[in-house]
Amino acid sequence: MILQNFLLAFPLFFLVGLGFFSAKVNLIDFNVGKGLAKFAFNIAIPCLLFQTIRGASNLPAPDWNIGLGYFGSCTLVFLFTFLIGRKSFHLRGDESTVFGMSAIFSNNVQLGIPLAISLLGENCVPSISFIVSLNVFLLWVAVTVGVELSRSREASVWGTCFEGLWRTIKNPVIIGILLGFLSSWTDIGLPGPFEKSLSLLSASATPVALFSVGTGLSRYKLSSHIRLTGASIVLKLFIQPTTVFFLCLLFGITGIERQAACLLASLPVGVNVYIMAQEFEVIEGPVANALLLTTCLSMLTVPLMTSLFNFL
Repeated sequence: MILQNFLLAFPLFFLVGLGFFSAKVNLIDFNVGKGLAKFAFNIAIPCLLFQTIRGASNLPAPDWNIGLGYFGSCTLVFLFTFLIGRKSFHLRGDESTVFGMSAIFSNNVQLGIPLAISLLGENCVPSISFIVSLNVFLLWVAVTVGVELSRSREASVWGTCFEGLWRTIKNPVIIGILLGFLSSWTDIGLPGPFEKSLSLLSASATPVALFSVGTGLSRYKLSSHIRLTGASIVLKLFIQPTTVFFLCLLFGITGIERQAACLLASLPVGVNVYIMAQEFEVIEGPVANALLLTTCLSMLTVPLMTSLFNFL
């Protein structure tokens, strides 16, 4: 089963490696890769989700308890990681907050959506759409409030929630999801030429998104902070998905919902965590290390963890 999942995932991770190699040997300029990432995030992936969701009206709604399993795990692992940062690594509160995010914030869009649809099929789309929609809002709000409180500033929780909600609503991926559900509900079709254009854009989403992940990784270089980086790797690739799995068992989440939640949880650190580290000017080196190494290692750990959870 592990070999089968590895072979299924290999072409997808090969595209990541190809993007990394192409940028490293200057086959393409890094700025080109950055443009591809914007194209994937702003256009191709929203089109893919729109097309998939509006054509999935016959699929049953996901088990909403998936939110308890996935985000319950995020809460538990974040608190655990925060305490490790404070007690074991003697990090400040704001540093521990970003360190905690490195253990739970996955690369759900560029890597997670293509992987989930390719490995689990279109039946997983309602589940991953639900998780992705809440993920940006909840985790950005949590990290902003946590950092501001740890720095002894007067954090406006309501203001932060509003900012997080606005950030979520204007996110192109969320717009694609919402429009897909609206189109499915109203059963409004599109003229033939538009359908063809959307199909072409949707087909480009997976290869472009994965290739752009590789080109983005080429800008990061390994630094010191070995212990902190190692802790992030173990927490993100092993502790987080394992916690999601057991919470899914606790809440009776089975089938495609549990598979989708565990797959997204086992993904590498998302680039948003590095953006957080830059924005708050804390532990940028360890986060860059974790971003690079978890992405490389996930080629092995994602098939391993998904196979283990399927077996259990």
